[in-house]
Amino acid sequence: MVRAGRFNPVLLVLGLVLSVAIVPAGSAATVADQVSLRQTPAIPDIQLFIPSSGSIHSTQVHDAINGKDGLVLFATSFGLSEYNGSWSTRHLTRSDLRFSLLDDFITALEYDHEGNLWIGYAEGIQVDNGSGYQTIRDQQLLKSLRIKDFQRWGDTMWVAAGNSGIHRFSGGNWTWFKPMSSHGPGFYEIDSMALDPRNDVLYVATEDKGIWQVTNASDRILFERIDTSEQVPAPVLHVRRSPLGGAYFFDRETITWYSPEHGWRHILSISDLQTERTVINDIEVAPDETLFIGTDNGIFIWKETVIKRIARFEGTGSSAVITWLFLDAENRLWFATQGNVGFYYALETVLPMITIQIPEYSPETTITSGSIPESVPEPSMGTQAPGDGYPAGVPQEPTILDRLIQFLSGLIPG
Repeated sequence: MVRAGRFNPVLLVLGLVLSVAIVPAGSAATVADQVSLRQTPAIPDIQLFIPSSGSIHSTQVHDAINGKDGLVLFATSFGLSEYNGSWSTRHLTRSDLRFSLLDDFITALEYDHEGNLWIGYAEGIQVDNGSGYQTIRDQQLLKSLRIKDFQRWGDTMWVAAGNSGIHRFSGGNWTWFKPMSSHGPGFYEIDSMALDPRNDVLYVATEDKGIWQVTNASDRILFERIDTSEQVPAPVLHVRRSPLGGAYFFDRETITWYSPEHGWRHILSISDLQTERTVINDIEVAPDETLFIGTDNGIFIWKETVIKRIARFEGTGSSAVITWLFLDAENRLWFATQGNVGFYYALETVLPMITIQIPEYSPETTITSGSIPESVPEPSMGTQAPGDGYPAGVPQEPTILDRLIQFLSGLIPG
């Protein structure tokens, strides 16, 4: 008579290891399918934030830019929020206005070529040079104080201000290009601006006077309306930069693309999204020209056709109405709804990501209302290539061998 011995888990582990070792390589997947593998915790595809004291303070986001070392800055209706793994927010502080924001309602953000942060408000501009703020509210310089957009172009800063059209700051001097003047812009109110570095062109989308391009020929600024072709649906209200040249233009129903050498090209109509009736609220363009389209029915990812839709079921929160989009330097697609701000790891785009290098602040830099120090060399641009396209910090899928080792390790008593 054979007595039953005590169960030995170590022998079981050794037996499993030997059984796997003698299986032919082509059968490994079959073995893995038969074993219930433990899953490792993974970073979620989407992270959501609800406005609170320890988070972003508003879901009304008007602009965002990349800062240094992965920092992202957000212009919101309630302060200047910053994210680098954790949140902080600057506010209007009446106890010491020298080191306070001008207002909590921020409309635009941009770094200039010296690393100073330009902050736009409904009643003026502040420039943060690292040691304090300089406020610009002189209407001899800015014909309207209602700042709508900034666009850096080389060592100059272009400013869209209310119904006064466009201003330029260059070499310490302000220039106002008077609307409807001889050789001046044929528009008053700007919606948005986008730079095309490849063609050295600034594109301007206006509220009611079409699409314009600004060029600098022999130190003479030229304004030209470009939406005169029958290929352009009307109205086209908004512009976003195109990383490979040209620019994207969109309204609530269509997206088009334009470049000086190729002209206009239709990209998509709202019906191409293959969904129930919706409208386009915002778009963002990846380095490989993948389009992210924010609509009333979620985010659509477009590569010549819809390859993915992200809505409430996929994790956008309590609402699928996407009001704003921004792709940061770490390949996180930020979005806003009425209830949340969040980001999605945009693994659909795999080109190397740009590391934004902001010049160090100069402690001696002082910016006065009409004067900003002379230009310094342009900041260099580096690239960050995270191997096979995964953003830094995002784990790759574990292999079958990794999972098997984790499973077997869990059988051994601690």
